[in-house]
Amino acid sequence: MIFIFGACHSPGFSKVAAGFDTLQIQPYDVLASPSIFEKAFFKGAFSVTEDRDSVHFFQLNIGNINIETGKIIAADVVTQYDMPPFTQNFPIGRFPVLLSVARLRNNDERIAFSQIVFPQDTITHWEYALHGNQKPASIFSDTLYSYGVDAGVGLFIDEKSNNAFKKLSDNIADLMQKYIFKGLNDQTHTSWQYNIQSFPGGNLAAFSTGWGDGHYATYIGFNKNEKPCRLLTDFALINWWKNE
Repeated sequence: MIFIFGACHSPGFSKVAAGFDTLQIQPYDVLASPSIFEKAFFKGAFSVTEDRDSVHFFQLNIGNINIETGKIIAADVVTQYDMPPFTQNFPIGRFPVLLSVARLRNNDERIAFSQIVFPQDTITHWEYALHGNQKPASIFSDTLYSYGVDAGVGLFIDEKSNNAFKKLSDNIADLMQKYIFKGLNDQTHTSWQYNIQSFPGGNLAAFSTGWGDGHYATYIGFNKNEKPCRLLTDFALINWWKNE
């Protein structure tokens, strides 16, 4: 396998990405592995080469999510009701949700990473975001903590917002259509969608999950004081664990 990180300034790619590349994160020295978790969100065109195919990334800020309890759920939109929040406490406030979209062969586009950005600081290491019965494990080990996706859409939501969402109606199908899928359909780009959706009692961030159905891991980027700076879900487009 060939796997090379690099900066790319392809004129053709820049034209395609120009309408969506809304982030202003300037390149900087990345200290933590895997470096792609940060570099995929740098301003401008970024690319990797995997199995001789070039994968280009562009980035966008889709809006702010409300974090009122510091407890966050990452899940398939259909199973969010039963998914517990991660054990980690996160900062409280309104924080931007960023997407990194990969442009693959034949101009296919897929969301590679989604993340919530908390107060900016240097990330020194990444760890799995854990639930109550899970034990810490190296993100480079054979252990994979992930959530399953059957609807092709994942989300971030605060625990308080999730509880408010569930109280809106007993008809889950109606809730999904009114507050998630309708908004996603309004923000459709090639083969990916996203939405920051407000509803009585909170809001959520929803987005397409890479190739669709599968199992996807969520990670926390910590600073040197063990404070969370990022919460990131990887949609398994890049085999980064084989090369870092």
